[in-house]
Parts: sequence; C-alpha cells; structure tokens
Amino acid sequence: MKILAIYLPGFHEDDINNKAWGKGFTEWDNVKNGKKLFIGHNQPIVPLNNNYYDLSDKSSIENQIMIAKKYKLDGFIFYHYWFGNSRMALQKPAEIYMNDLKDKIDYCFCWANHSWIKNWHNGNSEYIEKQNYCDEDDWISHIKYLINFFEDEKYLKIDGRPVLYIYNMSDIKCFDQMLKVWNNELKKIGLSNIYIIEYISSKNKKVSYEKSDAVVEFEPLYTTFFDITYYNLLKRFFCKKLNMIDYQDYDKIWKKIISRKRIYNDKHIQKGCFSNWDNSARKGHNCMIIKNATPQKFYMYLKKLINNNRAKTDNDFIVINAWNEWSEGAILEPTEKDQFQYLEAIKMVKEEYEEE
Repeated sequence: MKILAIYLPGFHEDDINNKAWGKGFTEWDNVKNGKKLFIGHNQPIVPLNNNYYDLSDKSSIENQIMIAKKYKLDGFIFYHYWFGNSRMALQKPAEIYMNDLKDKIDYCFCWANHSWIKNWHNGNSEYIEKQNYCDEDDWISHIKYLINFFEDEKYLKIDGRPVLYIYNMSDIKCFDQMLKVWNNELKKIGLSNIYIIEYISSKNKKVSYEKSDAVVEFEPLYTTFFDITYYNLLKRFFCKKLNMIDYQDYDKIWKKIISRKRIYNDKHIQKGCFSNWDNSARKGHNCMIIKNATPQKFYMYLKKLINNNRAKTDNDFIVINAWNEWSEGAILEPTEKDQFQYLEAIKMVKEEYEEE
C-alpha cells in the first residue's frame, strides 16, 4: 500500500506569474493574504516556524523529503504545467528533484492541463496562459521532456510503466493520437507504455473508459460535486451568485468517501482523499470552507479508507490532496496551528497497517 500526496510547485518565482501578478509573486502571496471571515477562522494559515520556503532552493526540497520520509509518505505527485508550443511553468522543483537530489522518495507527474485564468480575488477572468494541444511536433517535444523523468529510477511505475496522472482528460480531444505518438517515442528507447490515471472531479465528469488505465476521485471536489443533495446544489448556486461562503462538513464528506460503492466498469480505482479544505485565501468570500476538521479525525478516516476495498485497486494506492496546497487549506506540511499532526496520522496508519 502506497500513500501519495499531490505536490504544488508554485512556491518559487516564475516568469509567467511575474508577468501576470508582478515581479516576485509566488503562491505564498496568496497564503499571506488570507483573512479571517468569521470568529475562530484559521486565516491566514502560517507554516511552522514561518517557513515560507523557496522551491527553487535545493535545500527546501531536501527538507520536504526528510519530513516525508520520517512520516512514511511514499511519494509526491508533482503538478506539471505544459501549455503547448513548449511553454511550461513552475518546472524548477521537479527538475531539481530529478537532477540534483540523491536522497528522494518516489514521484510522478500530474499534467495539470488547464488554462490559467486571472480570476482570483475578483479578477477579471482574463487568460494568463491558454492550454493548447498543438500538433505532433509539440507532442514529441512534450514526451521527450517527460522521458528525462521517466528514466529516473525513482519515477513511479506500475507494472514497469511510467505513471502519468491527467487533470482533465475530457479536454484533450486529440488524446488517442497524442498517446499513440507518446508511446511510439517510448518504444524507441525501450520504455513501456505510459500508465494513464485520470482525475474524476467537477472538471472531468465523465470517465474515459478506453483511454485511461485507472481513475482517482479528486477530493474533496469529487464528493462536493457528485455526492451532495439537491439542497446543497441549490445552496452552492446561491452562494456563488451572492458571493457567500459555501460551508461543508468534514465528517459528512469523509463518510461519503468511505461508504462509496461506485465503480467504473472494471477500471482500476486509486483511492482519493484530503486533509482539509479552505480556499478563502484565493477566493475571498466566494470560497468553500470545510468545517470541523481535525488531525484526529483525519487519522480515523484514513485508517478506515485503507481497509475499504470496493473495487480492484492498484496495490492500494491512496492519493491525498495535498502536500502543500496552502492557499486551498489542503496541507500535510507542518503549520503553526496543527504542527506535524496530519503527518503523524499518516505514520500511525502506515505502521498499524504494516503490523496487520
């Protein structure tokens, strides 16, 4: 059984963000701008010892690996931004991870194949960078870049096949042709075909049964989109229209995750879950906040999820959202409020599982 955490590389300066938001912008700017919206609201969320790290600094990533290993996390899923025409963003942390570090845990990519839109903090929804799937020349450039990572012995593989998560499969109309080109390039150098895992969420609603090898339900946005009542759908509609906070309950969402029976024909399912959620630092009042979360509850529910098999799975992979989505409140990293408790929950669950 492997526990993986989604990894946001946005904590370093990048040319595209500099142009959109001003010189020196990083994701920490959003985090620090968090405001208390009600009594007892934990905003802004503060990293332990004010560790506002820079992911272009090798030592920052080394420290993350040390912590992840100590608390028995098995791997990172790096968000990967390739917009087409060889345009990339926020690639430095993964490149440092591959090229400059000897001691590391398993890792792989999720291609975050969505356009960047300037819609935070009442932005005007102008495009920062549009996603473009281009032509075969660009597909080859893309896969050649990825091959550098696929050949790394620490890059995650299933049955010898390099793993690639995809954020929104339904958006890639040319995916069949693209994947064929990609796998042909891999075959030339003796690598096995890519193992494609698609996110299922509000952005990718329909499973691509013939195109992917497995799915992961991207939480909590899977549950809050697919498994809520009509009353909640109506509430969400009015919250968005009236710029009001959409409150959800931690226990209710987790119980839906654990009790879910849905299968996707005979497709492999990787179990998705989350630590917490509060994206008010990005969205202001037009946000979703999940209330009543605690590290103790996270431990209890994670333990139940590990022991819950509703369909065939890939070696019991669990994908947690997230390692460091600080401005969405989905965090495993140590904070001033919770210290290392979310990571301690993972360690305890892993140790108990291994003893069984």
